Amino acid sequence: MSSALVSPAMRTMALRRGIIRPILASPSAFVSSKRTGQTNRTVSTQALSNDEGLALLNKQRNIRPTSPHFTIYEWQLTWIPSIFHRATGGALSAGIYGLFLGYAVGLPFDSASLLHFWEALPVWFTLTTKAAIAYSGAFHSINGIRHLGWDLGKFISLRSSYAAGYVVLATSFLSGTYLTFFL
Repeated sequence: MSSALVSPAMRTMALRRGIIRPILASPSAFVSSKRTGQTNRTVSTQALSNDEGLALLNKQRNIRPTSPHFTIYEWQLTWIPSIFHRATGGALSAGIYGLFLGYAVGLPFDSASLLHFWEALPVWFTLTTKAAIAYSGAFHSINGIRHLGWDLGKFISLRSSYAAGYVVLATSFLSGTYLTFFL
């Protein structure tokens, strides 16, 4: 719609209702040439090569502010266990893949050699390794049940989600302690 066809009253009403932006409200924002029918722009552009465009984009990214994400949010029992669930799943999977690759390259994995290797390690190392596997495995398993409950539509309210989170933390701690010190 040409700005010459819009009355000042209609332009004011459109501005107040937020239908148009102020730069578009002024008749001088677009000046059309009667001979060519083209619109003259007040902003000029410049053709750039791919390398120049990438350099300009990287320069703009360097001055763009980053999102503060973790620094501005309060830590909550709804999202912190989800992050640790992913981390423990990744760590446990990496350990299993490491054992598989060790077996694939020919390391001895029969019971006698594994028991001999484990007994040769210092006590502090075996206890730390056992605790890391026990606590992360217990937490990942129990929190996985919580996630399955969410998939079924359970523990959706904030109160029940926090209650389930506290149950996960308590049972993970008790299970991890049992697995570490009593097995």
